[in-house]
Order: sequence, then C-alpha cells, then structure tokens
Amino acid sequence: MNFLGKSFPKRFCIVFCLLAAIAYAPVLVGGSAFGIFSSVERVWHDLSFTLRQNSLKPGDPRLILLAIDDDSVHALGFPLPRAVYAQALNKLKDYGVKTVVFDVLFLENREGDAELGAATKRHGNVVHLFTEKAENDGKVTFQMAVKPLKDAAKHLGTPLIGQHLDDDGHMRTFLLFNSELEDPILKNGRPTTSLAAAAVASFTGKTIEQVEKENPADQLPTPVFNFRRPGDWDKLENCGKADKCTSPYRTIPLLDLISGKLTPVQKEALKGSLVMVGSISTGYFDHFPGPFNPHTPGPEFHMAVIDNVLHGDALEATNRFFVILLVLLAPWLPYFFLRALTPAKAALAVAATLAAMLYGALYLMNRGTMIYPVAPGLTMLVSFVVLTVHKVLTEGAEKQAIKALFGQFVAPEVVNQLANDPSKVKLGGEKRDLTIFFLDIAHFTNISEKMDPEQLIHFLNRYLTALSDPILESHGTIDKYIGDCIMAFWNAPVLDPDHRKDAVLTALACQRIILELNKTLDPGVPEVPMVRIGINSGIATVALTGTQRKIQYTAIGDEVNLASRLEGANKFFGSKIMISASTYEGAKDACEARYLGRARVVGKAVPVPVYEPLAEKGKLTPVWAKGLPLWEKGIKAFYDKKYDDALALFTEFLGLMPDDGPGELYRNISRDYAALPPDDWDQVFNLTAK
Repeated sequence: MNFLGKSFPKRFCIVFCLLAAIAYAPVLVGGSAFGIFSSVERVWHDLSFTLRQNSLKPGDPRLILLAIDDDSVHALGFPLPRAVYAQALNKLKDYGVKTVVFDVLFLENREGDAELGAATKRHGNVVHLFTEKAENDGKVTFQMAVKPLKDAAKHLGTPLIGQHLDDDGHMRTFLLFNSELEDPILKNGRPTTSLAAAAVASFTGKTIEQVEKENPADQLPTPVFNFRRPGDWDKLENCGKADKCTSPYRTIPLLDLISGKLTPVQKEALKGSLVMVGSISTGYFDHFPGPFNPHTPGPEFHMAVIDNVLHGDALEATNRFFVILLVLLAPWLPYFFLRALTPAKAALAVAATLAAMLYGALYLMNRGTMIYPVAPGLTMLVSFVVLTVHKVLTEGAEKQAIKALFGQFVAPEVVNQLANDPSKVKLGGEKRDLTIFFLDIAHFTNISEKMDPEQLIHFLNRYLTALSDPILESHGTIDKYIGDCIMAFWNAPVLDPDHRKDAVLTALACQRIILELNKTLDPGVPEVPMVRIGINSGIATVALTGTQRKIQYTAIGDEVNLASRLEGANKFFGSKIMISASTYEGAKDACEARYLGRARVVGKAVPVPVYEPLAEKGKLTPVWAKGLPLWEKGIKAFYDKKYDDALALFTEFLGLMPDDGPGELYRNISRDYAALPPDDWDQVFNLTAK
C-alpha cells in the first residue's frame, strides 16, 4: 500500500523536466519569440538593472552627448543647417574634444556641406554615418554620407547593427560588426562596421581591423549591455532640460555650445572627450525603452556600447545549456523538500531557494555575467504548486487509508499521529526493538463448551474488548485476535521508549480487569479463572503484510515466538504473567516481580530467565508484602541446593498464598529433591509443550 503517493510525483518530475527543457528550447536556439520563458526573462533583465541601480558604474565622464534638444530646434530650426553643425564642430575642436561622432544622417546634398566637410577635415577625428537600405528584391545596399563628409571623416559606421532590437522594442545586446554584409568602405570581405566600432577606433587611435580583432564579428555569446548608473553627472551641474537628468552621460545642449553659454565645468569636461552629436528633441529623435527611461534617446545606446567596449565590461550572457541544466534540476528540489518537510516548511524552503537564485543572479551580474533564473525559477515554482496540490488532494485519502488500517490496532491518538505524519509507517519490513505480548484465556475450551454460540460470541466480545482497552491506552498495537488470544506489541509504528514498562503495566491491568469482569457475569456464563500472559522484548521485524485485498501490520521473528512460548509456559509454572529477562530489565523500576527460574522453551536451545510481575512498584498487597521475602529466600535456598530449607520456606509461603501455582511447583520439587537430590540437573526447566 502506498500511503505517500510517491510514484506520481517522481514520474511528474521526470516528465516535467523534459517538458520544461522542450519549452525552453526556442530560447536556447535564439527564437525567443516562441519561448514561453522569453517574455519573463526580458522583464527580469530590465528589472535587474533597476534593482542594482546603486551598484552600477557611472558613465564614463569622457563620453558627452551634445544634444539637439527642444530649445536648439526652436532657435535654430529643424533640420538644423549644415553650417550650424560646422560651427559646433569648430567650437568642439577649440575646446579640445578628441573625437566627435555624428548620430545624424547626412545623406542628401544640401547647402553647407562644403563648410561641414571643411570643419570635419579641420577637426581630423570625426565619425560620420552611412546606413543600410533594403531593396524590394531583398538585397541590401548602402547610402553614404555626402561626399565632402565621406572624404573628410576619420571613419564611417552604420547605426543599424550596433544594437539588436528585441521583439518588445528593447535593446539588450549589441554587435560591433556584422559579417553577413561587406563593409562598403573597407571592402575586401571585411564585416560591416557599426557607428560604435568606428567611434572606438577613432577615440583610441586604433584601426578598424584592430577593433574588430578584439571584438569579433558575430561574437558569441552576444555581448549584453552593461548600462551605467543614470544622472551622476548632474551632481556637478544643473542638467536643465536635457533629458531630465536620466542619462548616464553628461548632456550639453547644442544651443548652449553655439551661443557660448558653456560653464567652466562643461568646458573642462570637453577636453579630451568623445562627443556624440544626436537629437533628443520631442518628435525629432529615435528612442527605445531602457531600464531607467522608457524613451531613452538612441544616441545613449551608441554611447553605452562605446562605454562597454572602452572598459571591456560588457555583460557576458550565461551559456544557455547551463540554464537548461538548471531547468532539468529545478523540479526535483520541491520533490525532495516535500518529502523531508511539512508543506509550510517546504514552501519556505522553495521561497528561500528562489530568493537565493535571484540574489545569485544579481551577484553574478555585478561580476560581469548575466544569468537568467526565470526558467529554472518558474519550473521549480510550477513543480512545487503541482506537487503541493497533489499532496493536498491525496493527503485526505492517505489519512483515511491509515485510519482504516491502524484504527483496528492502535489507539485513536496514535492513529492521528500516523495520519498527520505517514512517514512513521515504513513501507516494507523494518527491524525494531519491540515488546511482544500474548494473552490467552485459561481453560477457554471448557468455558466455551458450556455456552451456546450466541452466548460464546457475546462472551468473547465482552472480554476481548475489556482486555484490549488497556493495550490501546498504553499505545500498544494489537496485531491480531486468534480465538481467545490477543497478540500485541509496543514501539511500532509509533516509537515508545518505555515499551517494556508499558507492556508489563498493561499485563497487570488485564489481571485486574478479569477480576472486575468476573463480578458482573451474565446468568449461565462461567467465570474466567485467569488469563495467561507472556511478554518478551527484542529485535523483531515489523511490516505491512498481506495482499492487495487484505493487509495487516504485524511483527515476526524469534522474539515473537519466544513471547508466545512464555505465554504457554505459565501452565507449567502455574503463573499468570511471565516475562523474559530482557523485558524485566526495562520494567523492573516500574513493577514488583519475582524470579521464576530458567526455562528452555520449545524451539529454543538457550534457557531464558523468566519473571512474574506481581504489582506496580510500591503497590504490593499486604499479603504479598509478607510473602515476597519468603519467596526470595526460598528461591535462593533452592538454587543453593539447600532443599530442606527451601521446602520449609515454600511451605510457609503457601500458608500465606495457598493457591499460588509457582509456590506449589517449588514446594513439590523441593520435597522431591530433599528426599533424593538430583545428580546432573542443570537447574533449567525443559518445557516440552507450547
């Protein structure tokens, strides 16, 4: 019988692992639009920057955005005259700007091209744009900057390959080069150069080829934006209307540059800097959602790429196969948590694990690795929910099954313990230190012959019910009823450290119950002269045994057989309760008992010292209080082979206890041995009957 319902959760975990891995596969191969985890991964990606905003690096102070803002557009018009750009470029040269990068397309010839070309040449370190254009036949062509700018620029680059645009409109990864298209400037099969790559080459004095070697085309894993902390530059000056201070980079309005309104701090910052010229004017700029601003200007993404490349600290995405491994492991954690813990504690363990995963992801992100805990986390969470629901739905059935089975054998409070914690019932055999108890009604055959069947069943039910109550009350387990016999044991399924004592005190209670039952007999029902009880303690196997239709919780083994033999050995000694030395050692502090001798029962080669409990500790009757010392002296004399003294002592003892069976046995043997002492008796009673 499967109380815990383990087979389903185990199968579920295996199947769920495979399904989760299959569901994550589109993300693995890059088709994130079809992956059920990709949308949540993107949310986590953006949230992770917000959560660790204070620990992000500030933007490189050498990177400055010359912003074409609303005031610049209102004052200078849009599109701005090329002469204005030439004027700005000359001023930047005068302020010592090292590199100027235009995120502005100059694709058509206009007035002022020659002037801007001259300013570009004068500066000597300017990057201009060219752009890709897809034709109707699917081919890609390029549109170059106008000839004066193309000829005067240090480098040219395209803005379209520097960042990858995700399906939700966010940019999270970037590439500096694209090997699928030949660069129209470098040619010779060289990959197309991004604006950011051209800017890095111009600013560092490297060739495009050197930059490409350090940042290979189609780099895998694709570098991830390591966005900078926004607004730090505003601590040095008022950012005014420039992007509301959300930019990680110093932002200077182009109008302030043209009109000569730069502050000393701004002028100093321009020395040796890389200035990107780009629009942030409402309605006149490209913008994309960013982690700190839903309308982040496009130039800032170029600057972020440049910043990451200059510092070599772009985030590296974790290998997706590692995430697949985590996905495969994740469903098993709730499985083991729910096996070892209560549902409430398992929920806390799952929550703690999820928190540790998220914290670990942030920790690794601080150290340059972007890991996505979404798929493993969701897999573990769904696994926990399903397993918990399964546990809740099956728990009631398990409890009912346990109550139906063990309600027949153990006390209600024990049944509740087992129902609340089914793990206390081990499926299959278990070795356990038990105390085994056999009770039999003496002379039952003669008693049953005097009653009709209806009376006999009523008689049995009355006695067995009364004799079973103290067993259940002391947390014993009733194994079975065999006619008029009761077999029970202690210390299983629920642990009972005092099982020896509890069994012995139960036996004494049964003797008292017989006396009470005999006082209230129905007419025509004979008295029960006594019940014989045998008790032994030791290691036995306890298990659920039987078939699918009939199952029983029982104990088996040599120690069980010995307890049964001790019950029968009462007939030889004339005793009512017989316990082994093993039981006596654990119960002697709780009961008054007398030594009966050593017996070699049927099926046992080694003799067993046996005792008879008489009363609870300190509760001997006045007669027994006088008789027990005589018994102990008589036993000592007998085993010292002083048979005449033993005869006298047992005779005196029987004067106090005239109907005592063991007293009569030892008196008769003492009389025989006093007359003819045995030559080779090993002082062991060999019993030939069960």
